[in-house]
Amino acid sequence: MLNLVMVEMDSTTTAGEAPMSIDMRVLHNGVGILYLCRGRINGKDFIDANRRLLALSDSLKQARYGLIDETGIDDVRMSESEMLTIVAQSKKIAAIVPPGAVVAVIAKDDFALGLARMWGSFIEHTGWETMTFRTRWKAKNWIVEKVKANFGIDLFFDNGIVVG
Repeated sequence: MLNLVMVEMDSTTTAGEAPMSIDMRVLHNGVGILYLCRGRINGKDFIDANRRLLALSDSLKQARYGLIDETGIDDVRMSESEMLTIVAQSKKIAAIVPPGAVVAVIAKDDFALGLARMWGSFIEHTGWETMTFRTRWKAKNWIVEKVKANFGIDLFFDNGIVVG
């Protein structure tokens, strides 16, 4: 049995760079990938984040879960063509990560929640288990249960998912 404690590594910004709308972080020594979304978000932001993630294809092979935290979003805009691009990218990511990987989306408003559920319906045949939540603690608990059931890995989050 493998026990992992969450340690965040910010993989998107360096000193002097402007923060991105989606901050990508590696959690649990590569077992998890966090998209921390904030401010005004559009489809291009997700496309760019997925592009950065796909560039880490060797690291993706050890990922067992993804967490998309949209609780910091003020507004979200996405076109149909952007959604289809995101779905195509998600299928590429799913082909790299091990079967049984899980993805939780945390969305605070109805529109973001609806977009997350639409995305989930488009990628349901990838082998990922996806679930949409309104609270971090429910998403965290679901991830812990699913990663344990699917991979035998015990995950521990300290005081919520987002630290600092």
